[in-house]
Amino acid sequence: MNNICILINNKDRPTELFGLLQSLRTQTLQNFDIFIMDDQSGTTLNKYHFMNCMLMRLKLENHKVHIKRTTFNYGVSKARHEIVEWAMKEGDYDFFVRVDDDVILEQNYLEELMKVIDKGYDIASGVTVPMTSPVLERETKHLKGGIINRVILDKDGNYILNGDDCGFKYIDKKMLPAHHFRSCAMIKRKVHEKVKYYPTTLSNHGFREEQIFSYNALMEGFTIGVNTGAINYHMLTPSGGERFSNSRELIIFNQKQFLLFTKKHKDKLNKLFTKDDMPDSLELMKENNLLMLEVKIK
Repeated sequence: MNNICILINNKDRPTELFGLLQSLRTQTLQNFDIFIMDDQSGTTLNKYHFMNCMLMRLKLENHKVHIKRTTFNYGVSKARHEIVEWAMKEGDYDFFVRVDDDVILEQNYLEELMKVIDKGYDIASGVTVPMTSPVLERETKHLKGGIINRVILDKDGNYILNGDDCGFKYIDKKMLPAHHFRSCAMIKRKVHEKVKYYPTTLSNHGFREEQIFSYNALMEGFTIGVNTGAINYHMLTPSGGERFSNSRELIIFNQKQFLLFTKKHKDKLNKLFTKDDMPDSLELMKENNLLMLEVKIK
C-alpha cells in the first residue's frame, strides 16, 4: 500500500496541474496516492482530455487518484483545511505532502524530503528557487538578495527566516531546522492528528495559513526541517484560490489575523524563536518583511 498522500488544491489551473502531475510521475519515490480538491473551477477537470489521459496513466502506474469538487468556493485556506480532513479519513497514510497546483518538482523531490523525515524531523520542507521571469512580478523593494515571497516573523515582528527559499543559494544540499514550512512540504500523520489542519478564519486569499499551522506544530513539540537539495519551481500563475482587485486589503487583513495569533501565543513563541539555532548566513535585513509596517495592532 502506498504510504504517502499527495494533496493538491486546484482552481482554474488545468495546464499547470498537468505539469505538476507529470513531475510526480517521474519521481524517484513512487509510493504515493493523489488527492485533488477542485475549488469550484470555471471548468471541471474531467472536461480536459489531456488531464483525463494523465490521470489514467497515474492509475495504471499503481497510484490511486481521488478528485472531489467543492460545493462552493472555499478559498485557499479553507480548501487546504478540507483536503487534509478528507485524506485523513480516506486512508491510513503515514505522510501527507501538500503541493501547490502550479509547481514543478525536481525528480528527487519526494526522496529528498523523506531524507529530512529520516533525520528525525516531523515536517520536511523544500525550497523554491527565484524565477527569472515570474508571471506575477514582486515589488522590487522586497526582493533584496534574490529573496521572493514571504518571511517568518517572531512575536515582535522581527525577521527570522524566509519561508520560500530559506535564503539559501542552490549550490549544495543542507538540512537545517526551520520555524516555518512553505508550499511543498511532507508532514507526518501524527502532526495532523495533533495539530489538525489549517486555520479557516483567514480571507479567501489565504497567505498565513501555513505559518500559523507551523507555529501550532512547533508549540506542540514537533520539528520542521528544510532540505536545500529539494527544489521545486513555482510558476506563480495568477489563477487559483480567490484573486480580487483589492487583494492587498485581504493580505493586510490576514496580517492582522496573524499578529493577533502571535500576540495570543507570545509566551510560547518567545521560547521557540531564538536566533542561536540559525546560522549567521541566514541573517537578512528586516526590511525584507512584507507589508508589516502597514499593519498596526494595539
